[in-house]
Amino acid sequence: GTGMESHALHGDGIYYESGDKLWVNLYVPSTAQWAAAGVKLQMDTNFPEGESATLKLTLESPRQFVLALRRPGWAGDGFSVKVNGKPVSEDVINPLREVPESGRLIADRSLRKSGSYVELKRIWKTGDTVDLILPKTLRLEPLPDNPRRVAFMWGLLVLAGDLGPEERGRREGRSGYSREKTPVFIAAERPVEEWLKPTGDKPGHFRTDGVGRQRDVDLVPFYRLHRRTYAVYWDLFTEPEWKVKEAEYAAEQERLRKLEEATVAYAQPGEMQPERNFNFQNPGDSWVVRTMGRPGRWGRSWFSFDLPVESDRPMALVVTYCSDHHSRGRAIFDILVDGQKIANQEVTRSSPARFYDVEYAIEADLIKGKEKVTMRFQATDRNVVAAIFGIRMIRAHAER
Repeated sequence: GTGMESHALHGDGIYYESGDKLWVNLYVPSTAQWAAAGVKLQMDTNFPEGESATLKLTLESPRQFVLALRRPGWAGDGFSVKVNGKPVSEDVINPLREVPESGRLIADRSLRKSGSYVELKRIWKTGDTVDLILPKTLRLEPLPDNPRRVAFMWGLLVLAGDLGPEERGRREGRSGYSREKTPVFIAAERPVEEWLKPTGDKPGHFRTDGVGRQRDVDLVPFYRLHRRTYAVYWDLFTEPEWKVKEAEYAAEQERLRKLEEATVAYAQPGEMQPERNFNFQNPGDSWVVRTMGRPGRWGRSWFSFDLPVESDRPMALVVTYCSDHHSRGRAIFDILVDGQKIANQEVTRSSPARFYDVEYAIEADLIKGKEKVTMRFQATDRNVVAAIFGIRMIRAHAER
């Protein structure tokens, strides 16, 4: 599923307690009662766009315990903690570790990458307050398989690029390729702070500075964009790399544009709503996969989708596979339109991993007089259906 229900569970992870230690994991406006210790906590913050949080304590009686405050990996160098207005010492915020051989003690900044906890042990009493500053800094989050394809993070927030108004009148099931070309950035190997600059309009509003091809773009926290075309992943190049890649990149962008223009419907296997929209069917032996961040589905016997067609013109099916996805068995299967076989496909593994499309012609008599057809992927003998990452019904003779 989409996991939307997970957002109702964030409250379960704000505070943890064990023995004489209380962990503060999330900086969320909240109240909590630590019954075992007779402590009430109240958290106030100005997140997500601000950078401060305040924790107020009320106790039945003074009590010694450890308050462990999470220092997120994204918090910058200005991270600070105050108790009753007094700064917590640097050696508590940045634990020291011994350098092998030299015996010197240095701040262990390696802890910050994955996050750590600042532990405050003292006798706490009613009225005590803890104030935190958690600065958000810019950073790049690359894909695991491609360090030059990145998302922009501002602290804990994903930034999305505003590519213009959402297109109207799009038919359900289109894949969402934007006619507004997504720019690339000629900024690889440069610090992101040099070329992604705050606009000053509102916290979290940034704009690229002279690095966009074909244009620069505004970026804002993802949740702010409504009814806008957007992108969250971007390709980075150096100037010499872009000179080599520019023609190839432009050709691929044009191919995608023409493919989208020819598309009647696009179904995304592995995502709940698209599978509902296109009447996904399976006897119970098909599973969702995710490869290089993209959802898909494979099966042991068969699965099917219902796709709309335009019966007055030739149609074709375009299916997206991955060269390096490991199905649990040999992937050989038939593709059927309303029970009539149109192709037999074998998907074999090869490196490097890449997504690729295969097009299958659909004869006119298979769609004559119909508004939709059932596309069935059916394993042969003891084989399996390969993982499929996209199913597209297109006009066969459209300009591509």
